[in-house]
Amino acid sequence: MKLGRVTGTVVSTVKYEPYRGMKMLKVRNLDLNLHEVGEEVVALDAANAGVGDIVLLNNDGGSAQMVLQDKTLIASVTICGVIDSFTCRGRTTRCHG
Repeated sequence: MKLGRVTGTVVSTVKYEPYRGMKMLKVRNLDLNLHEVGEEVVALDAANAGVGDIVLLNNDGGSAQMVLQDKTLIASVTICGVIDSFTCRGRTTRCHG
């Protein structure tokens, strides 16, 4: 699992049928200091996230199937939760305001 920041939305007029009705968002990975690292990726949103949210990303295709309860889905990156704060090595980081 990784941290990410939602940077935008993806609009698609034609979708793979199992994705119909699901939100896709652009996300950039973050380090533990909330600095952006790497390239933007497109993630399937299972947490009702929005632009600017700090989110928990799962980079395992099976997570989309489990979180969205659909064994036919194929997704590389899934947003599994919106993070309010996290603690790592005794330091708590607040993600919003």
